[in-house]
Amino acid sequence: MKNPLVSIIIINYNGYYLLKNCLLSILKNKYSNYEIIIADNGSTDGTLEKIKTDFKNNLSKIKILALKKNFGPAAARNKAFKISKGEIISFLDNDTQVNPNWITNALKLFQTNPKIGVIQSKLLLLDQKNKIDYVGELLGNFGFLKPIASYGEIDKGQYNQNYHILAAKSAGMFITKKAFITAGQFDPDYFIFMEETDLGWRVWLNGYQNIFCLDSIVYHQFSSTKNIVDPDFNNYLVRFHGTKNYIQTLIKNLSSKNLIKILPIHLFLWLSLAIYLLFTGKFKSSKNIFCGIGWNFVNLPKILSKRKTVQKNRTISDKKMFIDQKLMVKTKLSHYIYRFLNSQKNIVTPENNQS
Repeated sequence: MKNPLVSIIIINYNGYYLLKNCLLSILKNKYSNYEIIIADNGSTDGTLEKIKTDFKNNLSKIKILALKKNFGPAAARNKAFKISKGEIISFLDNDTQVNPNWITNALKLFQTNPKIGVIQSKLLLLDQKNKIDYVGELLGNFGFLKPIASYGEIDKGQYNQNYHILAAKSAGMFITKKAFITAGQFDPDYFIFMEETDLGWRVWLNGYQNIFCLDSIVYHQFSSTKNIVDPDFNNYLVRFHGTKNYIQTLIKNLSSKNLIKILPIHLFLWLSLAIYLLFTGKFKSSKNIFCGIGWNFVNLPKILSKRKTVQKNRTISDKKMFIDQKLMVKTKLSHYIYRFLNSQKNIVTPENNQS
């Protein structure tokens, strides 16, 4: 694909104050063959009218998909994809701003290997551009994600190589149209949280590779969601959807052998966290985790049906993924205990931010 059309898909919900700067940065990028699709999840802040006014001279590049309610990022991205025309799809969060060569450098990497399905841009903090937000993730041996870099780590070039990752984040992600369709697109049952991981995992299982691109740079404003939604809603997003989606991701995508090995420990850790929160007086958080676990039992037939499809289409073993490609990392239990306890200080996390 030489100079392919790139469809840039951005989900927005009451975040025009962020979206405006995102659009301005995209319009300054050095690659010209692109379209922008904004899927608006029923915003009430006048987003649609403001786009038409502030970007009246650029509307030939911008498509607006006005959704009547908040479908969440996963379903909204699928709906936006249906009206896209590009061979390459770029997903951005609305609280991002892009480097002028962000598309160009990603396309160069795609051209090096036809097996590349997903590219993760290098995410740096918008307000502290010398610090890392995200450079990819691996799967821990207890079924939880392990970011390759620590959030806020100073960027000294220590991750400046194009390495394999389990999945990319929508704050700065590219995927080929073919890989997106073959993998089955985003699972709309996820609403928010883990939907990119589930997709990226399925991309691997369908015979593609996911890779980090060191010189495709996106700047991300962490925790912007807390300025839009109330704390109770954030609690619900993280605790309920986080628990729910972690568990169903493992059920859908792990081989039978690893599912039997990992899932019981994974469930035990979620239950332990819920009980801890219950006895420390954080009743809503505890309830949301219990509900997230329960959702999987109630919907188990549906999840198993999805698992059957995923496993039927599998072209790579877990051994090749996790051992040969080094997509799984052994992590001490104390690491997750620390993360769980530390997460109580600030309920908003990078993963729950649909903006």
